[in-house]
Amino acid sequence: MSGKVNYLGFQGVEPHSIIVWIKDNKQCGKTVCYSQDEVEQALDWHAGKYDSHIFC
Repeated sequence: MSGKVNYLGFQGVEPHSIIVWIKDNKQCGKTVCYSQDEVEQALDWHAGKYDSHIFC
């Protein structure tokens, strides 16, 4: 082993937004979106499964 560390995924594109899903007053999951289209798609697919959501 050469001692060199290769990090993957730490210097990528900044997210457009992060959706935090809430059910029974608890955070149940997060969805990372990189465009407004992804936000709309995530809301279409997942919003009915949770009580609410917030954007970070």
